[in-house]
Amino acid sequence: MIILWNLSKEAKERFAKNTLLLIHESDEEWEITAREAQEEGEDLFSRLKEELEDVKDGLINLIPSRFLPYLENGTLNQPSLPKDVREDYLQWVRSEEKEFEQILDAAYEQTKQTIPFLPTAVQEVFAESLHDSTIERMDREEDMLHLYINTESGFSSKSLIHFIFKGILSEESDEPIQVGQWFIYDELKKTIDGFAFRVLFECPESQWTITMKELVARYFYHPKEYTRLKDEEKLEDTSLTDYMKTLNSEHRYWFITPQVQCAIQSLEENIVLENGTIEFGKDEMVVTVAGEKYSYRLSEYNPIRFIYTDVLEDPYEHLNVPVPKEDIELAAFSADLELQVRAWNTMYHNPEELSDIINRVLLKIKMTDENEMMLCLYAQHFYQEGILEQAVIEKYRFFLEAD
Repeated sequence: MIILWNLSKEAKERFAKNTLLLIHESDEEWEITAREAQEEGEDLFSRLKEELEDVKDGLINLIPSRFLPYLENGTLNQPSLPKDVREDYLQWVRSEEKEFEQILDAAYEQTKQTIPFLPTAVQEVFAESLHDSTIERMDREEDMLHLYINTESGFSSKSLIHFIFKGILSEESDEPIQVGQWFIYDELKKTIDGFAFRVLFECPESQWTITMKELVARYFYHPKEYTRLKDEEKLEDTSLTDYMKTLNSEHRYWFITPQVQCAIQSLEENIVLENGTIEFGKDEMVVTVAGEKYSYRLSEYNPIRFIYTDVLEDPYEHLNVPVPKEDIELAAFSADLELQVRAWNTMYHNPEELSDIINRVLLKIKMTDENEMMLCLYAQHFYQEGILEQAVIEKYRFFLEAD
């Protein structure tokens, strides 16, 4: 069966090589770089020479021949490069970037067209990105593959995804897929016999393609207290006993490690598994399932991380509680950070109704290194909503032009 894919390892590698060499786009940028290098006592030209030498082998068989003389004589990333050559080179880089963006767009559209043919749970998984997720566990049995994906470093609201590839028809990979590999790009296709799935991985870099008759999925979430403690960097300082007290007793929970998955029967005093046991020693935790024992050193594995639920909870739901209109302006400048966030969220979701207040706040607020990024995002949002007054537009013009 021949399948035409948009994504390929070759396209990804070509894009990566195209962006190996970064050069400034204007004389002004070169002047700033030269001035900063002089202030710091840095030999700018030696650094640029080393940077070019590091990427030379990757570029030599890729860039158009008209740029080769400048690559060979070492001036391709130097300020002495003729302006017309620089602009030509930058235009070539942009066209290569656009071509790769079109490949990603086509892969996304192909996946989008395939999703309606899949079970609801799989549709919900692919409604969000798998980018930067990692393989946590793999189990094979006959013509099936169980693939557990940890999304904690990615962009999905789901914490752990369990894919089941049923009735595998073919599987190809230039490097055997392995635990710890990162999802970079993926594409899904409908075939005559079922479905095909392609992933480009990192660490190690590889291209994996699998075709199967069925694809099903199940997913789990970390409880909201987990997210809050992790964000506040308090997770490792919290005891399992204290953590369990924060969990909603009406929810169902699972204990999922890199080797086992068990439903939790009770969390009242200790973790009681439905089809296994957990024993805690001084330095380790031993999980026994179906007569098999799995040991986890507590210095390496925090049991809190193994507790999952099937209920999505927003740990910051309280920050979306609207601030009364008459209190918004004062709240936006409050020393109470949570009240401040609620005020900005209220303005964000009601731009037209609160346009007068928004403009006053944006004019009054003093920009600092700490709030610059936040103000940039809000100014761009309100500008796109068309509610900013001219004085506010002038104050934030740099951000708005950058957008």
